[in-house]
Amino acid sequence: MKYYTPSYNLLIADDHQLIIDGLCGILKDEKIIDTIHSAVNGQDAIDKVMSEQIDCVLMDINMPVVNGYEATKIIKQKRPDIKVIVVSMISDASVVIKFLKAGADAFILKDTGKDELLKAIEKVMNNEKYVSNELNLNLYQHLSLKKNSTSNNHLTPRETEIVGHIANGMTNHEIAEKLFLSTSTVDTHRKNILAKLSLKNTAALVKYAAENNLL
Repeated sequence: MKYYTPSYNLLIADDHQLIIDGLCGILKDEKIIDTIHSAVNGQDAIDKVMSEQIDCVLMDINMPVVNGYEATKIIKQKRPDIKVIVVSMISDASVVIKFLKAGADAFILKDTGKDELLKAIEKVMNNEKYVSNELNLNLYQHLSLKKNSTSNNHLTPRETEIVGHIANGMTNHEIAEKLFLSTSTVDTHRKNILAKLSLKNTAALVKYAAENNLL
């Protein structure tokens, strides 16, 4: 009795041709891979998933035109059936969480081996989530620290949100537009936050946000 082995159409999105060539080289003869397409930036990846038969995308983060994060969000909005595996050198837990919230199905590191890459592809194609073992401890520590810090800083959810935007370099005007508030309201929030946390300026607030996992 013969067993059917499914095979998938893959899209590799990376702005480094060496990475694309390397991944193609190790995957082209695998039974679970049918065809391999490539994209050199996020917009190219979006266009390819809309015009080609793609089952799974291997997504880099830092790419020109449209980055991997925005591309992941757009692809998941337009084609939620397509699986997205983020492949990056970045191991920061907050980045992993950000991508998972955006809809990514898996997050693995670029220095992972072929076996783990194939495992990730098989997992997501079976509608499972997957994160490299190396990242699991980082995620656990990050979530534990964030839980402790947010319960002790006495900031309201709105204030915590504003701290994150300030730490990411947004001006009062930009924050006001994003949150549909007046600029004066955001300025009041900023002053109240500094007073609550006994901080002198924005630089100190950014440092506090980084140390307490509020980014």
